[in-house]
Amino acid sequence: MKPRQVEVALTRLLSSAIGELSDPRIPLIYTIERVSVTPDYGLARVYVSAIGEVGPLIDALNHARGRLQHETGQILKLRRTPTLEFYAAGASPFERLEQS
Repeated sequence: MKPRQVEVALTRLLSSAIGELSDPRIPLIYTIERVSVTPDYGLARVYVSAIGEVGPLIDALNHARGRLQHETGQILKLRRTPTLEFYAAGASPFERLEQS
């Protein structure tokens, strides 16, 4: 699969998988704005937005990262399952490092 195809597939897959999580920090209305995958498929940056604060949503997604990666690997059947990183939409990876 080409990187763009993987990004589209990840967007669809994660949208449904996040909806199935039973974490109270995940709001009813959230959006995966975009997914960017590195050329070697080793890393996938997922940019999400929600009505209200995005911080608790990012924390919940980081907590469920292992489950989401497992589902991704089973469904996409790639040679290498990308490591998922979650960011607030509009935030660069550098902004996340500064906040930590």
